[in-house]
Amino acid sequence: MHKMWRSLSISLALSASVFIGCAPKVTSSLPAGGSLPASLAVLPPDYSSDIPRERVDIVHEAIVQELRNRNFLVAEDSVVGRLCSSPACPERSKIAENYLIDGFVTVHLESFSRNNFIAGYYNQLQGAVSVADTKGAQLISVSHTENESGGVLLQSGQVFQGILSQIRHSGDEVFDDLAERFAQQVVEKLPAPVTSGPLPKTEAISLALTSATAQWNSPSTYTVCARGTPHSFAYLILGTTRTPLREVSPGNYCRAFSSLVSRPQNGVEAIELRTAFGNSARSAISLPAEAPCRLKDRVSRSDTERAEILCATVSGDSSTRGKGCSSSVGYCGIEKVLVYQAPDTIGPYQKVSEQRTASIQIPKAHNVAIVTVGKGGVPSQPMTVEAQ
Repeated sequence: MHKMWRSLSISLALSASVFIGCAPKVTSSLPAGGSLPASLAVLPPDYSSDIPRERVDIVHEAIVQELRNRNFLVAEDSVVGRLCSSPACPERSKIAENYLIDGFVTVHLESFSRNNFIAGYYNQLQGAVSVADTKGAQLISVSHTENESGGVLLQSGQVFQGILSQIRHSGDEVFDDLAERFAQQVVEKLPAPVTSGPLPKTEAISLALTSATAQWNSPSTYTVCARGTPHSFAYLILGTTRTPLREVSPGNYCRAFSSLVSRPQNGVEAIELRTAFGNSARSAISLPAEAPCRLKDRVSRSDTERAEILCATVSGDSSTRGKGCSSSVGYCGIEKVLVYQAPDTIGPYQKVSEQRTASIQIPKAHNVAIVTVGKGGVPSQPMTVEAQ
């Protein structure tokens, strides 16, 4: 009889889902009634623990969401990950100065255990969340252990529900639940954001995109530049591809791209500027439609004194438009042609003429190099034509 009652007691204890856990432990250096900074950056996840990184990410995302639910202004994870060289983020002071961040949040997970029994389960997540000021001084730390147990209730009418709970909590879903409750419990213990002044809003953060340009700067590359609010994040958007530009000077963002970069099929070409908190501005941009002329397989020496540039159109010379085109040679637009000569194929080459026709006069029985100049003054790579 005693063993029967003991078995029943164990079964009752494992009924449904039971959330167990001590209250979070708070360590604070804030004065009584003190507030936390309103704008925060959650530092990149630390994957040094034995917990799989995808689970560390789940807790990280849950903390960020709960902070936003509590009216904290939280910087975008992608921005913080780009600015911090490690989870410790030695760049904190620079980030605080440039991106309106007043505090830094660290999420440290110590352990996660999952125990499944024949008729029950017991899962536990343990960790801490701390907030520091821009100088690295810790303002508050909240440590917490979140537990969950449950299983099959050996009573008619509730056995089926208990089995469903047992199955659900034997998979990865259990970690999602624990992470969400862990985040809620921890963030609930944090003081409210400071309200001594106007609470910052993303809509009020200054953001301006004043110009966006793209131009060829060499035979094989073009440069995209944008001007806007300093210490923001600029991107070239081509279809569904987003490529960051570099801030070469305050408010000036540029990057060189290869002429081999494919254009988007859906026609989306734009520059986007974003703040650390996610609000953005966008401006359409037209990429250079005509690359500098590629002379390989395009120059044909017709005799000792002339050469032809195939499939070319030259400004002011309609007689050569499209001459010599084939499926293997693309169209080429030219403003002028520069001709150089040398006593030997290895040089040195010296400029001898500048012409505006695709049928070029060249020095007789000399090694020559031809350079075309396209729109905007961008030259092609030289094409050498050996003496005959």
